[in-house]
Amino acid sequence: MENIEKPKDGITWLVIQDLLSRAKRGVEKYNTTLEQNNHDDFLNHMYEELLDAAQYVKKEMTVRKTLQLLIEENPNDTALGAQIRLIYGKSKS
Repeated sequence: MENIEKPKDGITWLVIQDLLSRAKRGVEKYNTTLEQNNHDDFLNHMYEELLDAAQYVKKEMTVRKTLQLLIEENPNDTALGAQIRLIYGKSKS
């Protein structure tokens, strides 16, 4: 793997790490690199991934809106926590 200079922006660095990890997993899973693969319909793959991404974004927007309403309705931290646990359950460790 090439030596990559760590950028000052920590978020950019996290994205670079994610890309490197995905590239490694892709080679392990498909036994080829994206560069070498000339057989797949990448526009279709991208379209399907973007549809998934749109759904994930909408889901998180809905969760955020629900949480904002709960915060407005439950100014007490204890009551707020109880409401969140009722809706979302215990977090999975």
